[in-house]
Amino acid sequence: MNLTNLRIKVAPEQSALIIIDMQKDYCSEGGAFHRMGFNVEPAKALASRLNGFLTHARKVLKCIVHMKMTKIAFLSSPAGLEHYQRLGIDRQYDPAYSEFYEVIPEEGEAVIPKYRHSGFVSTYLDQFLRLRDVKTLIVTGLATNVCVESTAREGFARDYHVVIPEDLTEGTSPDAKKWSLININSFFGEVVQSADLLHCWGIEG
Repeated sequence: MNLTNLRIKVAPEQSALIIIDMQKDYCSEGGAFHRMGFNVEPAKALASRLNGFLTHARKVLKCIVHMKMTKIAFLSSPAGLEHYQRLGIDRQYDPAYSEFYEVIPEEGEAVIPKYRHSGFVSTYLDQFLRLRDVKTLIVTGLATNVCVESTAREGFARDYHVVIPEDLTEGTSPDAKKWSLININSFFGEVVQSADLLHCWGIEG
Protein backbone atom coordinates (compact mmCIF):
# COMPACT_ATOMS: atom_id res chain seq x y z
CA MET A 1 0.00 0.00 0.00
CA ASN A 2 1.30 3.43 -0.98
CA LEU A 3 0.99 5.51 2.17
CA THR A 4 2.15 8.84 0.72
CA ASN A 5 -1.31 10.40 0.49
CA LEU A 6 -2.45 8.87 3.77
CA ARG A 7 0.63 10.25 5.53
CA ILE A 8 -0.31 13.76 4.41
CA LYS A 9 -3.96 13.27 5.35
CA VAL A 10 -3.33 11.99 8.89
CA ALA A 11 -0.56 14.43 9.82
CA PRO A 12 -0.87 14.69 13.63
CA GLU A 13 -1.18 18.48 13.68
CA GLN A 14 -4.40 18.34 11.63
CA SER A 15 -5.96 15.05 12.78
CA ALA A 16 -8.39 14.11 15.54
CA LEU A 17 -8.98 10.62 16.87
CA ILE A 18 -12.70 10.16 17.48
CA ILE A 19 -13.63 7.25 19.77
CA ILE A 20 -17.35 6.54 19.61
CA ASP A 21 -19.54 4.98 22.32
CA MET A 22 -17.03 2.69 24.05
CA GLN A 23 -19.52 2.31 26.90
CA LYS A 24 -20.83 -0.56 28.99
CA ASP A 25 -24.18 -0.33 27.18
CA TYR A 26 -22.51 -1.59 24.01
CA CYS A 27 -19.72 -3.78 25.43
CA SER A 28 -21.20 -5.58 28.45
CA GLU A 29 -23.70 -8.30 29.23
CA GLY A 30 -26.91 -6.65 30.34
CA GLY A 31 -26.29 -3.53 28.27
CA ALA A 32 -28.46 -2.28 25.41
CA PHE A 33 -26.69 -4.23 22.65
CA HIS A 34 -26.75 -7.45 24.65
CA ARG A 35 -30.47 -7.04 25.37
CA MET A 36 -31.05 -6.45 21.66
CA GLY A 37 -29.48 -9.82 20.92
CA PHE A 38 -26.08 -8.68 19.64
CA ASN A 39 -22.85 -10.45 20.51
CA VAL A 40 -20.75 -8.11 22.70
CA GLU A 41 -17.57 -10.21 22.60
CA PRO A 42 -16.19 -8.34 19.53
CA ALA A 43 -16.73 -5.03 21.34
CA LYS A 44 -14.83 -6.32 24.38
CA ALA A 45 -11.93 -7.36 22.16
CA LEU A 46 -12.05 -3.96 20.45
CA ALA A 47 -11.50 -2.22 23.79
CA SER A 48 -8.17 -4.01 24.17
CA ARG A 49 -7.07 -3.12 20.64
CA LEU A 50 -8.08 0.52 21.09
CA ASN A 51 -6.10 0.78 24.30
CA GLY A 52 -3.05 -0.65 22.56
CA PHE A 53 -3.42 1.87 19.76
CA LEU A 54 -3.94 4.73 22.20
CA THR A 55 -0.65 3.94 23.90
CA HIS A 56 1.04 5.06 20.68
CA ALA A 57 -1.47 7.66 19.42
CA ARG A 58 -1.28 9.66 22.64
CA LYS A 59 2.39 10.31 21.91
CA VAL A 60 1.66 12.11 18.64
CA LEU A 61 -1.95 13.33 18.56
CA LYS A 62 -3.00 16.48 20.36
CA CYS A 63 -6.73 16.00 19.69
CA ILE A 64 -8.43 12.89 21.06
CA VAL A 65 -12.21 12.93 21.51
CA HIS A 66 -14.35 10.38 23.35
CA MET A 67 -17.98 10.57 22.21
CA LYS A 68 -20.38 9.39 24.92
CA MET A 69 -23.96 8.41 24.08
CA THR A 70 -26.11 10.29 26.59
CA LYS A 71 -29.80 9.86 27.30
CA ILE A 72 -31.80 12.92 28.37
CA ALA A 73 -35.53 12.43 28.81
CA PHE A 74 -36.65 15.69 27.17
CA LEU A 75 -34.41 14.98 24.16
CA SER A 76 -35.98 11.57 23.52
CA SER A 77 -37.00 11.07 19.92
CA PRO A 78 -40.63 10.07 19.29
CA ALA A 79 -39.48 8.64 15.96
CA GLY A 80 -36.81 6.59 17.69
CA LEU A 81 -39.22 5.34 20.33
CA GLU A 82 -41.73 4.27 17.67
CA HIS A 83 -38.95 2.53 15.74
CA TYR A 84 -37.82 0.44 18.71
CA GLN A 85 -41.38 -0.36 19.78
CA ARG A 86 -42.20 -1.53 16.25
CA LEU A 87 -39.19 -3.85 16.29
CA GLY A 88 -39.88 -5.04 19.82
CA ILE A 89 -36.46 -3.84 21.02
CA ASP A 90 -35.82 -3.19 24.70
CA ARG A 91 -34.09 0.20 24.94
CA GLN A 92 -34.75 0.81 28.63
CA TYR A 93 -32.07 3.14 29.92
CA ASP A 94 -29.85 2.14 32.85
CA PRO A 95 -27.41 4.91 33.87
CA ALA A 96 -24.95 2.34 35.22
CA TYR A 97 -24.29 1.19 31.67
CA SER A 98 -23.53 4.68 30.34
CA GLU A 99 -20.01 4.66 31.80
CA PHE A 100 -16.97 4.00 29.64
CA TYR A 101 -15.87 0.40 29.15
CA GLU A 102 -12.09 0.00 29.63
CA VAL A 103 -11.15 2.77 27.15
CA ILE A 104 -10.87 5.57 29.70
CA PRO A 105 -10.23 9.22 28.77
CA GLU A 106 -7.03 10.71 30.12
CA GLU A 107 -6.43 14.28 31.24
CA GLY A 108 -6.50 16.65 28.29
CA GLU A 109 -8.76 14.43 26.17
CA ALA A 110 -12.24 15.68 25.38
CA VAL A 111 -15.44 13.89 26.37
CA ILE A 112 -18.36 15.12 24.27
CA PRO A 113 -21.93 13.92 24.93
CA LYS A 114 -23.92 12.76 21.89
CA TYR A 115 -27.64 12.25 21.62
CA ARG A 116 -28.18 10.64 18.22
CA HIS A 117 -26.31 8.20 15.99
CA SER A 118 -24.14 10.94 14.52
CA GLY A 119 -21.60 12.63 16.76
CA PHE A 120 -22.41 15.94 15.05
CA VAL A 121 -26.17 16.16 15.65
CA SER A 122 -27.00 18.60 18.47
CA THR A 123 -23.42 18.55 19.80
CA TYR A 124 -20.49 20.98 19.79
CA LEU A 125 -18.15 18.50 18.07
CA ASP A 126 -17.84 20.53 14.87
CA GLN A 127 -17.04 23.76 16.74
CA PHE A 128 -14.52 21.93 18.94
CA LEU A 129 -12.71 20.50 15.90
CA ARG A 130 -12.67 23.73 13.89
CA LEU A 131 -11.24 25.69 16.81
CA ARG A 132 -8.34 23.25 16.71
CA ASP A 133 -7.92 23.45 12.91
CA VAL A 134 -8.70 19.75 12.51
CA LYS A 135 -8.98 18.62 8.91
CA THR A 136 -9.03 14.82 9.29
CA LEU A 137 -11.17 12.58 11.47
CA ILE A 138 -9.86 9.15 12.43
CA VAL A 139 -13.11 7.49 13.50
CA THR A 140 -13.12 4.41 15.74
CA GLY A 141 -15.44 2.64 18.16
CA LEU A 142 -19.00 1.34 18.00
CA ALA A 143 -20.90 0.39 16.04
CA THR A 144 -19.39 0.46 12.55
CA ASN A 145 -22.74 0.33 10.78
CA VAL A 146 -24.57 2.67 13.15
CA CYS A 147 -22.85 5.54 14.98
CA VAL A 148 -19.44 5.23 13.33
CA GLU A 149 -20.93 5.33 9.84
CA SER A 150 -23.39 8.10 10.76
CA THR A 151 -20.56 10.25 12.14
CA ALA A 152 -18.34 9.50 9.14
CA ARG A 153 -21.09 10.46 6.70
CA GLU A 154 -21.75 13.78 8.37
CA GLY A 155 -18.07 14.52 8.89
CA PHE A 156 -17.48 14.06 5.17
CA ALA A 157 -20.49 16.27 4.40
CA ARG A 158 -18.87 18.97 6.55
CA ASP A 159 -15.66 18.72 4.47
CA TYR A 160 -13.51 16.71 6.85
CA HIS A 161 -11.31 13.95 5.53
CA VAL A 162 -12.53 10.69 7.08
CA VAL A 163 -10.28 7.73 7.88
CA ILE A 164 -11.57 4.51 9.44
CA PRO A 165 -9.08 1.97 10.84
CA GLU A 166 -10.81 -1.33 10.05
CA ASP A 167 -9.43 -3.08 13.12
CA LEU A 168 -10.48 -0.30 15.53
CA THR A 169 -14.23 -0.58 15.00
CA GLU A 170 -16.84 -3.32 15.34
CA GLY A 171 -20.34 -3.63 13.96
CA THR A 172 -23.52 -5.21 15.19
CA SER A 173 -22.43 -8.30 13.21
CA PRO A 174 -19.44 -9.24 11.03
CA ASP A 175 -21.51 -8.76 7.87
CA ALA A 176 -22.85 -5.40 9.06
CA LYS A 177 -19.28 -4.23 9.68
CA LYS A 178 -18.06 -5.54 6.32
CA TRP A 179 -20.71 -3.82 4.23
CA SER A 180 -20.58 -0.61 6.22
CA LEU A 181 -16.82 -0.33 5.63
CA ILE A 182 -17.30 -1.05 1.92
CA ASN A 183 -19.88 1.74 1.80
CA ILE A 184 -17.66 4.18 3.68
CA ASN A 185 -14.62 3.41 1.54
CA SER A 186 -16.67 3.81 -1.64
CA PHE A 187 -18.42 7.08 -0.86
CA PHE A 188 -17.15 9.16 2.07
CA GLY A 189 -13.98 7.90 3.69
CA GLU A 190 -10.84 5.80 3.51
CA VAL A 191 -10.62 2.43 5.27
CA VAL A 192 -7.13 1.49 6.48
CA GLN A 193 -5.46 -0.61 9.17
CA SER A 194 -4.28 0.91 12.45
CA ALA A 195 -0.75 -0.27 11.58
CA ASP A 196 -0.88 1.99 8.52
CA LEU A 197 -1.53 4.99 10.75
CA LEU A 198 1.30 4.10 13.10
CA HIS A 199 3.62 3.70 10.12
CA CYS A 200 2.59 7.14 8.86
CA TRP A 201 3.47 8.55 12.28
CA GLY A 202 6.84 6.80 12.37
CA ILE A 203 5.74 4.34 15.06
CA GLU A 204 6.23 0.61 14.92
CA GLY A 205 3.26 -0.86 16.81
